[in-house]
Amino acid sequence: MEPARKRGALAGSSEPAPIGPDDLVNEMSIDVEFEGRSPEIRDYHCIKQLLQQLFLKAPVNLSDMTSVLIHQPNIGSVIKQVTDEDDEEEDDDDDNDDADQVFGITSVINITEKASECVENLHKLMLDLSNQHSDSDTTLFVNRLLSDDDNQVGLLINERYVNIPPAISVPLFQALCKEIFKLKCKKQSYNFDYFIMICKLYKVKNDKKGNKSFENSEIIWSNGEEEFFDKAADYKFEFCVQNDKGSALAGSWVESDPEMIPFRRVLIFTMEKFCSITNQLESWLANNDTADQHEG
Repeated sequence: MEPARKRGALAGSSEPAPIGPDDLVNEMSIDVEFEGRSPEIRDYHCIKQLLQQLFLKAPVNLSDMTSVLIHQPNIGSVIKQVTDEDDEEEDDDDDNDDADQVFGITSVINITEKASECVENLHKLMLDLSNQHSDSDTTLFVNRLLSDDDNQVGLLINERYVNIPPAISVPLFQALCKEIFKLKCKKQSYNFDYFIMICKLYKVKNDKKGNKSFENSEIIWSNGEEEFFDKAADYKFEFCVQNDKGSALAGSWVESDPEMIPFRRVLIFTMEKFCSITNQLESWLANNDTADQHEG
């Protein structure tokens, strides 16, 4: 896969897409090509919806956060469907907004320099979540990390809709690395020491006796590539968001299916690890796909 180019094709997908109540029986394969583009003002509502599915009821001003992501200087990408000129002309004639649909966003926000309401919210949220859900060592580290303004900490945003394969993250992360290195030479606020990533995952509840323990439960990652960051994280903690009414995995479910309980896992790792994992991610994902095919 080529390195990501803004306005350039990112990836092709032939993912089975749910088409209605009967999608457990009939599925349709759709060929879609995506591209990464710089966020624009017209993407505002789509980006905010993506952030909503990640943060749910967390006390963060997502309107402000969306504006910050859009107005940052030359950093971050949104995922859009590639359209040819004929399709764009038809869209204009039919007043169709499909060409502007945002399917994902990959970016970063500095949560050390509290220059906006959403950043203050994020800073407090990370402290509160750590105090409530992490072990003593992790809590101590997070408090030290966020209380020292000499540590530049970025919240890594890696959010997209389901059924878009993990491979699309490779050029997006590669582009983000390049953008950060360009900006950090000019602006201290992008010279990150650590990244914090909030990951969406689901735990399979197989115990029908009401046991609430999820020890050794199967984990399903909403974004499969985040499992590699999880393995390399310096610190991590997680919490259940079932009561926040998080959206379930796409598709219809029958009573015999095991219950999928939504969680958020917070990962903390250095900027160096982010770049290292990004450089190896493409081959790791390819190896995983090959292993899955052999198992199948």
